[in-house]
Amino acid sequence: MMKKLILTLGIVLVLVNIAILFLDDDGRVGRTNFIHKWEQVKAQDVKETLSVPAVLTSAHEVPVYLESESGSVSKMLVEPGDTVEEGADLFTYRVADYAKTYRELTASITSLDEKVMAVEQAISEAGESDFAAAAFSNDVNVIETIDGSENEEDTEAASEALQQATEEQTAQLQEQYRISLEKELAEKNAELTAAEEQLAGLEETGEYVTVTSPAAGTVKSIDESGNKPVTTLQSSELVITGELTEAERKQVQNAMTIEAKLDDGPVLEGEITELAEQPAATSKESKYQFEASYLAEDEQADKLLAGYHLDTDILLAYASQAPTVKPAQVEDNQVWKMANGQLFTAKVDTGAQNGKQAAITSGLEAGAFIPAKQGDYYQNEPFVTPWKAQQMNWSSWSDSFTSYEFLLGLLDH
Repeated sequence: MMKKLILTLGIVLVLVNIAILFLDDDGRVGRTNFIHKWEQVKAQDVKETLSVPAVLTSAHEVPVYLESESGSVSKMLVEPGDTVEEGADLFTYRVADYAKTYRELTASITSLDEKVMAVEQAISEAGESDFAAAAFSNDVNVIETIDGSENEEDTEAASEALQQATEEQTAQLQEQYRISLEKELAEKNAELTAAEEQLAGLEETGEYVTVTSPAAGTVKSIDESGNKPVTTLQSSELVITGELTEAERKQVQNAMTIEAKLDDGPVLEGEITELAEQPAATSKESKYQFEASYLAEDEQADKLLAGYHLDTDILLAYASQAPTVKPAQVEDNQVWKMANGQLFTAKVDTGAQNGKQAAITSGLEAGAFIPAKQGDYYQNEPFVTPWKAQQMNWSSWSDSFTSYEFLLGLLDH
């Protein structure tokens, strides 16, 4: 009889507690959150990327002209599809006027000689002080502002940091300038060599000139009908090209970093160099073309051909060693956080994120503990978790807990 009474009272007590919790709309009854699994926030690098299909194409087309008044094609030395190196013979033409052609080639050689000398002079002067001074033009005003600081040590440190940053910027500008000059010098030298060879051929034959290729590439087309150009070359230099939808175009900007993957091939890294402002007219849906350059080692470049398709990731945002959570753990810019025996919501701001990671820019620090699964069913109340014996430091447990506290903990669970 006594057992039945105790059982009945127990059931009534449970039902009363359930009813109280159910009717407690104002949250006056305290609740304890049970957290099955928790995680510690770690500092990680987070990349937010946009994946788009792309293809390798020739960087540019190079037309090779023959003015009708200069002469007529005598013999083609290449066919469509042929791969040619810079300086390779393309076609021979018979000059219409020997004297005129001779004067034109001689004048062209003289002009190219002067241009080569000018570029060489510019390269030798690229590191001189007048070039560097342009990068330092704003130093005086900035340093005068810093000098107003009350702390002389801070002023000196800031000035040194500014000086170092400006010197690094100047070095980068000088290097970019030097590279562009060296590229221009190579182009002028190639043009000069071609003009000298044409003049030598004219002097030897008296009526024929052989035109050579101004760049390495593939012969795309030939036209011997007298229309211009006689040949069109596709350069051997390749670039990555693709299309973006209207929504994707809003996210992408020039100079963004790209990473392109080739099946059974190298991973190419580079940046966007051209981004269309107007959509392509051939599509019903707005599509915006982009072009990206990349760097590849010689062994990699030998494996690449125009027409190869690539899976390309455009880097939209990047966070370095930021507190990181799963995207699903952020809801309405809030994350449930565990601290000092309490579970409460922390307002956070997010930065770069992908399908697995979300970088936290404010509101949560690395090392904090959060529930593995976030949800609106939690309360800003104390929490308990499952007892995980494997995570306890048994050698010191007696110093941390009294038997009374340990018993209470078991009952609470």
